[in-house]
Amino acid sequence: MLNRYEPCGRYAAKLSGLYLGRRLLDLPTAAPRVYRLDAEKQGRELAREGVPVECAAAAVSLYAKACLLYFRTEDAQAETWRRVLARWASVYQFFLITGYRQQTAAERQELEEKVRCTERRFQALSSELGDAYEVERRRLAQDLHDEIGHDLIVLKLYTQIIGLDLKKGNIRQVRRKLKESISLIDHALQGVRHLVFDLGPAVWNEQGFIPAVQVYSRQFAGRTGIKVRFDARRLRAKLPARYETAIYKVLQGSLANIAAHSHARHVKIALSSRRDSIAMKVEDDGRGFDIEKKLGVASQSYGLRAMRDRIELLGGKIDFTSRRRRGAGAGTTVELQLPLREEPPGRSRDDE
Repeated sequence: MLNRYEPCGRYAAKLSGLYLGRRLLDLPTAAPRVYRLDAEKQGRELAREGVPVECAAAAVSLYAKACLLYFRTEDAQAETWRRVLARWASVYQFFLITGYRQQTAAERQELEEKVRCTERRFQALSSELGDAYEVERRRLAQDLHDEIGHDLIVLKLYTQIIGLDLKKGNIRQVRRKLKESISLIDHALQGVRHLVFDLGPAVWNEQGFIPAVQVYSRQFAGRTGIKVRFDARRLRAKLPARYETAIYKVLQGSLANIAAHSHARHVKIALSSRRDSIAMKVEDDGRGFDIEKKLGVASQSYGLRAMRDRIELLGGKIDFTSRRRRGAGAGTTVELQLPLREEPPGRSRDDE
């Protein structure tokens, strides 16, 4: 009978588990509370399985209708059973619907708790990112002061000395100081380039994201002696500006960890795109480390957690795997995936 009604027919197998006949026979002797709890439980189970409440109610009504065919006689016993059947169907429907409501309330409460947890996590992530930006700002200020600031102070002093030597006619000293000044200027320019490439976005407008990553990789290899192989041939999608920033920061963090801890000799960086995602993989052949142990200590996993939080805030995921064996097969892999969505019109890197 259910198969005649859409969409109830597709749920007939699940609704057959109601055991309506047994419940009808048990009704005169069943304890009311046990009967109610049992029916409500079935309502919750049907709701979890995705059976519409109207189909559950229809199943009870159709079963009652089918049973009425057996009570066509006009004797008193048949009339009593007809009334019992009508009451049973009504009460059973009520308890089933109550179970549905209980399940809906439980799901709503669970969803609200997930929303609260998400809000708390976002607040914590916002605080951590704020701390990260503050640490980055202080590091940048310290680098400017220690490297470029020092060079400029010495250069100013040399310029003053050159002026005094010119007045005295000491050309030999002037030549020496000019040569040293040029060296200071070269050192300062090199420091500026390092800071600019650490910042990343400042050079993208001129060179583009991929060339900027290539230059950064070459600079990393030149500074550390670690051979870097960069492959972006499978990257065919245009990256949203916010993805470029996140990927660049994760790459910086990964390479910094490799240089500081891994004792690696080779690094492979691969960028690729699929129809619905962007992926980056950074692999090294270093000595590896215990991922779980590292992440379990907050003070020792700030960089890894910052990478994870940055990617998860964009709806992506990042995995860290590491093997601590000696020789071939050892090393660490950082792999991230970001969902590829259409960039809102008018969005630019300046909005980040």
